[in-house]
Amino acid sequence: MRKIVFLMGAALLALASCKQGDLQSDENKDGQLQLVMGSGNVGGAPAVEPTEVMRLYDGVAPGSETWTHPEGVTGGEGTVIYYNVSTPEMTVYLPNPSVATGAAMVVCPGGAFCLLSYTTEGTLVANELCKRGIAAIVLKYRTTPILNDKGEVTNDPGDMMKFVMALMSMSETDPNLTATQNCLNMENSHLSFEDADRAISLVRENAAKWNINPDKIGIVGFSAGAVVAMHQALVHSEAGRPHFSGVVYGGWVEGWEAPADAAPLFVCSPVYDIFHPEECITAYQIWQKAKLPVELHCYSDCQHGFGAVPTGKSSDLWMEAMVRFMQDTGFLTK
Repeated sequence: MRKIVFLMGAALLALASCKQGDLQSDENKDGQLQLVMGSGNVGGAPAVEPTEVMRLYDGVAPGSETWTHPEGVTGGEGTVIYYNVSTPEMTVYLPNPSVATGAAMVVCPGGAFCLLSYTTEGTLVANELCKRGIAAIVLKYRTTPILNDKGEVTNDPGDMMKFVMALMSMSETDPNLTATQNCLNMENSHLSFEDADRAISLVRENAAKWNINPDKIGIVGFSAGAVVAMHQALVHSEAGRPHFSGVVYGGWVEGWEAPADAAPLFVCSPVYDIFHPEECITAYQIWQKAKLPVELHCYSDCQHGFGAVPTGKSSDLWMEAMVRFMQDTGFLTK
């Protein structure tokens, strides 16, 4: 029987493995950032300061009007993990103008729809994208509230761990449910999807201000964030349509079909991932069947949750593989 342990294991990995490496400046003698299209590995990207933080909605976000709980944040050693997110926002990181390509990616951290692994799957990813001339918009989407033993929303880290462990002990009644379907069954996951659509719409609306090409806006997500990115590739408003989709250790649900306007899809996963690599293979096959641009990478010696933290494994090359695919599909100019 498939258990929600797949989903919550991702949350525990977010808590346990978020460790930021030393960031080293990548500058030439004139102090200009270098555009690195062929030097591959994640790690060592210069830290980029955010240009702007923007709320997704004016006033209270629609669909969560009754949420009055404060946002929680935890972490350590330079890492940040958010939970109980009720006010969605996006943080804009822009590359040095000397290397800017005009492309942009909305970045969706993972965390089982109840946490956001904001450093390893958010800001560090933004650094890597900016290093390559791609604007990055890190999305802090709404998450399912953490409840204590009394059923009250809590920001206490101990209660948060108990909440996660309790969810790990639950089993789904339908043994055919995949880990991705478990994600979709999480309460309030639909709000995360709405936030992603809104984020891409806002990036397109502000494209001129940020020197972004409105026809070169994509999305990339990790774990639960990968489910958000995949959902956005399939279901989106006209203004929220992505022109490139990256799904990093995420999944697929049987019955989904690629729409006619589907963007190029990049998929990567550990071979022995908690989301089950066959889900990623199915996504690849759906795009292939529709004769849409798609690329799949499965890495044998790595674990779920690597994000943009260097591990010394072949999975460190995932960002370079994605950027090369962006070039091949015309999302980026070679």
